[in-house]
Amino acid sequence: MPEQSTRRSFLAAAGTGVAAALAGCGGNAPDQTATESPTDEPAGGSDDTDTEAEGTPQSGGTLQMMATGSIQTLDPINAKGSGAGYNQYNQQLFQFPDGEYPPEPALAEDYELSEDGLTYTFSLREDATFHNGEDVTAQDVVYSYRRLAESERSRNRDDIVGETMTIAHEKDASLAPPEDETTLADVVPNSLQVEAVDDYTFEMTLRSEFQWTLFQIAGGTFAILPANSVGDIEGHDGEYSYNEFFSTAGDGPTFAGAGAFEVDTWSKGDAITLSAFDDYYGTQPQIDEIVYTVVPDGNTRLNRFENGNADILEGMPTASFTPGNVSIEEEEGNKSLGTYDLGGQTVNYGQIPALTTEYLVFNTLEVPLPVRQAFAYALNQHSVAENVYKGTATPAYHITPPAAYPTFEEGVDANDTYIRHAEEGYQSNLEGAADGYPYGYAETDIESARQVMEDAGYSSDDPFEITATTISGNSGYQRVFTRLQPKLRQAHIEMEITEAQFGTIISQAIGGSMEVFALGDGMEYPGPENFLRFLFGENPSNQFTRWGAEGSYFDEELRQTTMEAWQENYAAEDSTAESEAEAFQTVEEGNWLSMQELPIVNPASQRFWHQDVDVEMYGVMENQTFTDLTLER
Repeated sequence: MPEQSTRRSFLAAAGTGVAAALAGCGGNAPDQTATESPTDEPAGGSDDTDTEAEGTPQSGGTLQMMATGSIQTLDPINAKGSGAGYNQYNQQLFQFPDGEYPPEPALAEDYELSEDGLTYTFSLREDATFHNGEDVTAQDVVYSYRRLAESERSRNRDDIVGETMTIAHEKDASLAPPEDETTLADVVPNSLQVEAVDDYTFEMTLRSEFQWTLFQIAGGTFAILPANSVGDIEGHDGEYSYNEFFSTAGDGPTFAGAGAFEVDTWSKGDAITLSAFDDYYGTQPQIDEIVYTVVPDGNTRLNRFENGNADILEGMPTASFTPGNVSIEEEEGNKSLGTYDLGGQTVNYGQIPALTTEYLVFNTLEVPLPVRQAFAYALNQHSVAENVYKGTATPAYHITPPAAYPTFEEGVDANDTYIRHAEEGYQSNLEGAADGYPYGYAETDIESARQVMEDAGYSSDDPFEITATTISGNSGYQRVFTRLQPKLRQAHIEMEITEAQFGTIISQAIGGSMEVFALGDGMEYPGPENFLRFLFGENPSNQFTRWGAEGSYFDEELRQTTMEAWQENYAAEDSTAESEAEAFQTVEEGNWLSMQELPIVNPASQRFWHQDVDVEMYGVMENQTFTDLTLER
């Protein structure tokens, strides 16, 4: 039950024949403390009309939601959608209706794909407008995609000019440091092959075929904004300064998206209010507004929900969840629907498998390999899934979740491949993975943890000291570290546990100042490359783990093996499904041996909502827009 996670092509919550579920999402959450609601009244306020019978769905009202961390910016390229409510006020060319896949047209009405699978031509709908009243046109799409690729503020260039969906472009190594190395930031201005053919026809050309293109562009970072809103790419001076448009400086935000709700008021560390957009091209929202109040602490969020000051609770602290209080009344595909006994009051309950992995991230510049291996020996994933997550998660041994794991032969599905590879080394490629997960399947091996540390020169008199950081308010991650602490002490590792807000952790991870922290990642499309392209170290200085960066603790031969597996078996022009599966397996095994990221569990996503809220349980993509939601009060 992740309370915070990232949706990413790495930083990245998000199946098909290879995936039964997808999830993730969260927001960027820098240092903030829990804040009280703008009102002390229960959600929706008092009933001041008798024109509707009590309990009858009716239009209007305020939906009270909670954000896990402050919304630092409304800029979609600066984070994965930029936090709470982004899917309410933003709109992309394609979208996931109620969080279900496959994606469906949104601002685009239709598209055509060239015979070579490279050029996508989108026909835009002509009745869509931004919140500032301007029509949405192909020029706006060109501008938005160029910002994602070219702006110095973009944290998600890998989504558009990275190793998976790559729109054709030119690069100049001298544009960004280091000047002797080509990086994602070296895109030559205006070289991205995107074009406004006319006002309502947008065309883009990929460098190579990519089967998940429509999934990718349905993600929040591909939201369309009015052209020339800000001037952070060549050829655009900007109608507003950056902070005026995206933040609260001056008269800001003057932000204008194209979603069903528009930004009304916003206090960064406190709350954001969204009001229904009257000129929305699609289904008109049935409620008047949504208020997201920033409540970083999981227990505080639970208390607010119990007291009726929040209408929906997305996930419950693991320590507070009681499996026996769940009554499942209906199964809809992979959704489980029913009720939950919340201390005397009955609330609605929904659960769905999430294509998400929770894991520990090690900074290899700071943490030597023997220490990382000792952590792996000490962790019993099965025990954590059962005792910490109380059966709402499955043990994780790979970065790719089971439902999206590659298959190698007919009759052996993804889940079977996942388990057999971890348990017995099925279809393994690297010598160190021949017998499966090298650190013990479903067990804690303190003796091996102690031995690997002693072989590296550590002892009870000279232990390795490390600081582990967990997300504030996340009881699951806290308990994982707490359970590991005495085991690691037996292996000559003294671990201090500290807390920080989600956004602080991400910012420090980007800056390279973390040692080890817990993170949950959800996939934006159901392909293993969504995660694995960041484990082989081609651009290590930009990765959380820094594996392969100068000064990091890494094995050059192993790094070359994983890089070659990717380049020759996945990225090669003549790659096949079989060669790609082999590459994925090799990269996963490379992570086992390098232990950059230690998998913990694959969680389920949970939603709790009060009886007077009529809402559908979201699908595997989770990014649901509340146009059909009604309040029965």
